[in-house]
Amino acid sequence: METKSVYFHALWGARPTHDLAFAFCLLAVFAVGVVVLVALRRVWFHPLGVFPGPNVWAASRLPWVRHMVKGDLWRILHQHHIRFGSIVRIAPNELSILSPSAWHDIYVSRPLLLKEPFGQTPPLNGAHSLFTAEGHEHRRIRGTLAHAFSDKALRDQASLIEHHANQLVSRLRRELKKSSSHVLDISKLYGYATFDIVTDFSYGESAEGLVGDNEHNNIARFFLHAQYSTVRNCLRWYSPLDKLLDVFFLRVSRSTREQNWALALAKVNRRLAKGDMTGIRSDLMTPIVGRISEEGGKGITKAELLSSALGIVIAGCQLTTVALTSCTFFLLQNPRALERLLQEIRTTFTAEEDITIPSTQHLSYLDAVLNETIRIHHPSPISLPRMVPPEGRVIDSTFIPGNNSPEFWVEPHNFHPERFLSSTNAHYEARFENDVKAAFMPFSTGPRNCIGAKLSMAIIKVTLAKVLWNFDLSMAEPDVANWQNQRVCIVFEPKPLRVEVMDRSSSKA
Repeated sequence: METKSVYFHALWGARPTHDLAFAFCLLAVFAVGVVVLVALRRVWFHPLGVFPGPNVWAASRLPWVRHMVKGDLWRILHQHHIRFGSIVRIAPNELSILSPSAWHDIYVSRPLLLKEPFGQTPPLNGAHSLFTAEGHEHRRIRGTLAHAFSDKALRDQASLIEHHANQLVSRLRRELKKSSSHVLDISKLYGYATFDIVTDFSYGESAEGLVGDNEHNNIARFFLHAQYSTVRNCLRWYSPLDKLLDVFFLRVSRSTREQNWALALAKVNRRLAKGDMTGIRSDLMTPIVGRISEEGGKGITKAELLSSALGIVIAGCQLTTVALTSCTFFLLQNPRALERLLQEIRTTFTAEEDITIPSTQHLSYLDAVLNETIRIHHPSPISLPRMVPPEGRVIDSTFIPGNNSPEFWVEPHNFHPERFLSSTNAHYEARFENDVKAAFMPFSTGPRNCIGAKLSMAIIKVTLAKVLWNFDLSMAEPDVANWQNQRVCIVFEPKPLRVEVMDRSSSKA
C-alpha cells in the first residue's frame, strides 16, 4: 500500500510542468489507442473484412497512397492478385477485381456506378469535360463529341493522320543524316508525331514538332502534370492536405497555366472562326461547330469544349506515344514477331502510298501485335474505381493484373501476338485457344469507355506500318532488361528507347 500511495503521489502530485508533459503523454497514448482500434475494426469487423488481402492495406489507405505516389502500384497489385486471388482488398473501403465478368458488372450494369470522386482532378477553367462530367451532363457532352469519333469521321480524318505519319518518316531521314551512329531515341520522335496529330485533330492546328529540326518537351511536361494530379488525388484522402498542395502548386504554376490555357483557347477560337469545314477538313471541331450552345441541356458549351479538347490532347498524345514505343520495344526483343510483321507489311503493299488508314485496318498480324503490346504493357495501367451505394465503397477492375494473370493467359508475361489471331491464320497457335479473351478490355467498356479507341489504334497502325516499311530497326543497347520497369502516374513515364535505324531506300540505292 505504501508503494502504491507513493506512485499516485508522484503521478498526481507532480509540479505543473510535469502535469503538462503527462497530459501530452496521455493524449499520445489515447491517439495511438484510437488508431489501433480503428485499424482492428477495419481488419476484423468491417463489411469488406471477408475478402482476402494484406492486413496492413485493409487497416489503412497509406500503403495504397505510398505505392501510387511511388508509381509502382500496378506492379504491387499484380503481386497481390497472384497471392490472394481474383478479388483483393487493397484499402479499407476498396476491392480490386479481376474476374472478366467484373467489367460488365462494374462499368455496364444499370444503374451506372459513379466514378470515385477522389480520383478526379477538377477542371482548371471551372467547366466539366468529357473526363470529369457525370450522369446526364456526361451523356450530353459525350453524345456531342461522339460525332468526331465515328467510323465515318475516321475515314474523313485519314488524310490528316497520314500526312503527319509521312512527316515522321521525313524527320527520321533528316535525323539520320545528322547522326553518324544511326542511333535515335525513337520514343521522342514518336512523341513529336502523336502530338502533331492530336493537336491538329483537336485544335485545327498542328504543334509542328516534326517540322524542320523543331524540339519540344511537351510529353515530359504532361507527365509532370500527371504526377501533380496523382499526388493531389492521393492527398484528398487526407483533406485538407490537398488544399494546401493546391495553394502551393497553383501559385507556383499560375503563369504557366494561364499561358497554356490562353494558347489552347486561341487555337480553339481560330478553328471555330473558320466555321463548318465539312468536305474541306475533318477534325474534332468539324461536326461540333453547329452544336456549341451556352444553353443548359443542349450540345456542348465553349468552356466544356475547351476542357475536353485539352484533355483529349494530353491523353491522346501520351497514351499513343507509350503504345508506339512499347510496341517497337517488344518487336525488337522478339525477332520472330518482328519478322512476321515485316513480312505482312512489305508483302501486302507495293508502294508507301498504299499504306493508309483503311488499308492498315486489315493487317491481322499488325492488329495482333498491338493487342499483345497493350495486354502486356497497357499505356495507362491504373484502376477505374467506381462507388457502390449506399455505403460508398469502391470497386474497380485493373488492366495489368488481369492482362498478365496466369489464370486467364498462357505464358502471360511472354510476347506472343499469335494468341490474338483467328484459327484460320497461318500463324495461329492452338496452345492459346484457352486464353480468356474476355479479360482483355484495353479501352474499358460501357458508356464511359475510351471514346478515342479507334482513332488511337488507327494512328498507331499507320504510323508503325510506315516506319517499318521505310526503315530497318534494331536495339542500340543490348541491356534493356529493365526498360519495362517504369513509373506510372496515370500513364507510364516516357522513357527513351534508343534504336539503330537504317533507311531502306538508301540501302536499295
